[in-house]
Amino acid sequence: MGGIRSREAENVRQAWGRVTRWLERNAPKNAAALCGPATPKMIVDAEARLGLSFPQEMWTWLLTNNGVRMADGEDSRFAAPGSSFLPSGWHLLSVEQIVNVHEWRTGIAAMEPSQHPDRETLAWRHDWVPFAVETDWLYGRFIDTSTGMPGKWSDGDLTRFETHASLAEYFHSLADDMRQRATAQDGRLVWGTRTRRPAEPSR
Repeated sequence: MGGIRSREAENVRQAWGRVTRWLERNAPKNAAALCGPATPKMIVDAEARLGLSFPQEMWTWLLTNNGVRMADGEDSRFAAPGSSFLPSGWHLLSVEQIVNVHEWRTGIAAMEPSQHPDRETLAWRHDWVPFAVETDWLYGRFIDTSTGMPGKWSDGDLTRFETHASLAEYFHSLADDMRQRATAQDGRLVWGTRTRRPAEPSR
């Protein structure tokens, strides 16, 4: 078990490193919006509050990056400029935001319970841990703690479990998409047709 956990940790470190290297080389304003590492106590406290154990990959990632900078004051629920570098303007969550989004999604699911037991028709399950969202939290990505597999929830649509088998695979896919589809303008990532070849992170 220890060997498996070590490989999971190394895989997600390698994948996340590809993402951050691309940002540092090509989109420094986005790179500057990344927060430092979470502490083990932050993660343990979040697990206790939610009654869940986060997967090893999520632990490893959060101990490297605690999400992105958020806006100040009344807009603190929203990402600060330069923080939403994921496709479609989504952003990564901090430990604190993971708790907030999870509790919000759980509350919505309690008010509007699904009539179908199949996980792909459920709006939300308690053992799903969010790690990325769009601005209004109506769309987001999560890790199924029972399988370690990433999924995506969508307002008014079915939950989708994607081709990524792990958080590491998601980050590797993100790094590949950056290399193939992203450009930089004024120090920030722009998704679309590439007009120049950016620096390429290696695996």
